[in-house]
Amino acid sequence: MTDPLSQEEFTSSLTRIVSHLQTRHSELSQLSILSSPTTISQSLSSLPTTLSSDGLGTSKTIQYLLSSLLPGILQAQNGPRYFGFVIGGVTPAAQLADILAGSHDENVQVAGSEETISTAVEQRALEMILDLVGIERSTFMGRTITTGATGSNVLGLACARDYLYAHSPHLPPNYSYAQDGPPSTPALPSPPIIILSLHPHFSIAKAASLVGIGSSSSIIHQMPALPDDELAFDLSALEARLKAEKEVGRGVIVVYGVGEVNTGAFGSGLAQVADLCKQYAAWLHVDAAFGGFAGLMPQLAHYTKDMDKADSLTLDGHKWLQVPYDCGLFYTRHVSFLTNIFQPPSASAPAYLAVNKSTLTGPTADEDESPFPEGTVRAQDVTSPLYVGIENSRRFRALPLIASLISLGKEGYREIITRNILFARRIATLISQSTEYELLNPTPPSSFPVSEGQQDKKKIEIPIIPSNIVLFRPTASSPFSPDDPTSSARLVMAINRTGKMYVSGTRWRGLGAVRIAVSNWRTGVEGEGDWEIVRDVLEKIGKGEEV
Repeated sequence: MTDPLSQEEFTSSLTRIVSHLQTRHSELSQLSILSSPTTISQSLSSLPTTLSSDGLGTSKTIQYLLSSLLPGILQAQNGPRYFGFVIGGVTPAAQLADILAGSHDENVQVAGSEETISTAVEQRALEMILDLVGIERSTFMGRTITTGATGSNVLGLACARDYLYAHSPHLPPNYSYAQDGPPSTPALPSPPIIILSLHPHFSIAKAASLVGIGSSSSIIHQMPALPDDELAFDLSALEARLKAEKEVGRGVIVVYGVGEVNTGAFGSGLAQVADLCKQYAAWLHVDAAFGGFAGLMPQLAHYTKDMDKADSLTLDGHKWLQVPYDCGLFYTRHVSFLTNIFQPPSASAPAYLAVNKSTLTGPTADEDESPFPEGTVRAQDVTSPLYVGIENSRRFRALPLIASLISLGKEGYREIITRNILFARRIATLISQSTEYELLNPTPPSSFPVSEGQQDKKKIEIPIIPSNIVLFRPTASSPFSPDDPTSSARLVMAINRTGKMYVSGTRWRGLGAVRIAVSNWRTGVEGEGDWEIVRDVLEKIGKGEEV
């Protein structure tokens, strides 16, 4: 049967949901992060085994979700002591805007400035992100919101692929892989395109597979790093490789990661890498999904200040920008390659998806206002998201993003990121002073920049860890003997079973390790007691005591 929802039933269900959200918002800091095994089992048992012929209706369905299904998921993944994946929380403005986005359910794809401003909202949000990281808007005129860093990396490698084929000495000028497919000329070296990087994220390999470049070790090459900085390219080795590949006419994509996810550390030399890429006609893709916003903390600004030299740039909204899943950000300076990939020839474009060109003859609202920074796109000039991204249909992801940006401003985000990093460094100090734990990612003195005027100082304060990641393992003084290869995994389980905080397991230099990633806007807010809880859990678990 259908679900003839009355206004009263809708209001009643909405009231129930609002009450749930209000309670959760106020109690999130106290919630157990994990559901109990019993609750998970009960939630699984409550799932319908088949689709019934008659539905429950809206009211009973909402009641079922709240009482039976939702108790079985992670209860506080967006809470202040979830330190697993790098997941920001959801700011109040973003959460409420996301509810509105779902309620209005607009498909933000075709630009029609006389009918909706949704695509203009997306453009402005993308421009404000550039403002946030200190990049001139005109640097990256190719912009779009994606599902996440993987989607953005797909776009970056797709643009790189077409750029390199279009400039290959073995192919006709402006050859289009997107339009004409893989070239079949025997003159092309095999493989025709390779990727050079230091420690590329797994999503780079996935993106390379998806866009037809390939992901084997013959295509994705790990380059040598500096002897005293494993996150910095050995520039001499990079230049030699770029020169050799240019001589054979092979296309090269250099992937530079801003921030390493296991340690939170940053490499140096992005500007020099960019100069070499320009000199040897390689494409520079900067994957800054993890650390692109770390530079809002002034002490880390030098690590992100040269992101504007990239040919393509990946950033992430659902990490440190604290907006709901899913929200990735993509930028490129080569607009024509982006649109050439995703915009079909006009003759084959679906008529019902045709761009509605503005017919306004008078000045637009934008023109009536004070001048905007160079690179600002007017509402009537926005390229349809349909023609710069993967999806043909997409939700209004920009609404929670712009709501959070407007609500916090640059200083609000600077405060969150700085607080997260200082909180992580406080944990790292505790770990380093403990006899039960070994800190694995202390900041190497050689990687900490010394500014002018500091050279003669007897002591330069070096942060204990690079940023917001704490990497450690148990020692022989703990109940988790390092002689047991499962010790770190057992330590992770013991910490997480408390329900008071959540960490993730990883491997570092071939051995198990524990990783804490601090990235939530709530973490460390004064008066919430996060530090006392984290300290209590780590100290007691390390001694084998009950929490």
